[in-house]
Amino acid sequence: MKKQIKIVASLLVVLPLVFLTSCGGDDQIEEAIEDVVEDTEAEGNETYYQIPSPDEMFGFIKESGLEFNGELLNPIQNADNYTDPKMQALNFGIYSADLAYTAAFEEFNETTKYFGTIQKLAEPIGLTSAFDKSLIERVQGNLDNSDSLVAITNTSYFAVVDYLDQNDQGDKLGIIAAAGWLETVYVVANTTDYAKDKAAVDRLADQKLTLDNLIDYLDKYKSNEDVSEVLGWFAELEAVYAALPEEEAETGISFKKKDNGKMVLGGGSSVTISEAQFNAIRDKVNEIRNSIVKTEA
Repeated sequence: MKKQIKIVASLLVVLPLVFLTSCGGDDQIEEAIEDVVEDTEAEGNETYYQIPSPDEMFGFIKESGLEFNGELLNPIQNADNYTDPKMQALNFGIYSADLAYTAAFEEFNETTKYFGTIQKLAEPIGLTSAFDKSLIERVQGNLDNSDSLVAITNTSYFAVVDYLDQNDQGDKLGIIAAAGWLETVYVVANTTDYAKDKAAVDRLADQKLTLDNLIDYLDKYKSNEDVSEVLGWFAELEAVYAALPEEEAETGISFKKKDNGKMVLGGGSSVTISEAQFNAIRDKVNEIRNSIVKTEA
């Protein structure tokens, strides 16, 4: 089980190259992903899940010219109202994405607040060990350094992944990753103008492929009641995404398995989306996300 979780963490490190192609050419991207595949094949892995970390999408939308909208963040004062373990794990994922969002846009004051919030939420869901003293000191010492702060938020995210890996808690990892991914899509969908922001619209459409991987990962833990409920929500979103046509593209990256079982890189898929489909996806994402962050009156 640990090896299957590790491939998620490995891809979290590599996939920023896929989203931010300005960091390197296609050859560099393919070489990096091939290294991950070869390393995990050597350990006998057979299942691969492409689940990106929140900062990847936010880095992309910042490069696309979309503006920061603090009103989309889940207010930090809501954290005290999440007392159910499932809701605490879900909102840990939400706040982790909000943390990455503020760091990507250099909203340093908000970044500090959201780091403190996820640190606080980590305690009731058993993740305190993922936030050691040195990590906290690094945050405090780099509040005016955007590059370092982004790197630190990534470190905190990977620390959580590693902790859950070491403790065989793939079910909790699935819930947190699902919520974090949902929040990134929520932010993108609600800061994108369909008529003006084609690159962001296309990126949102491409999340159909990520959602498929995420659902496959959650399905492994559906015997867990909380995971099963979350899986149901995302299945509803998948049904909306299913209306989007998907075609093989000459460019792009995907994993394919040959007859001999070896994982290799193949051509990616191109997903197209109409304005009506864009609105339908945004509405369903908003519905699920708002049901997660809501608090009792």
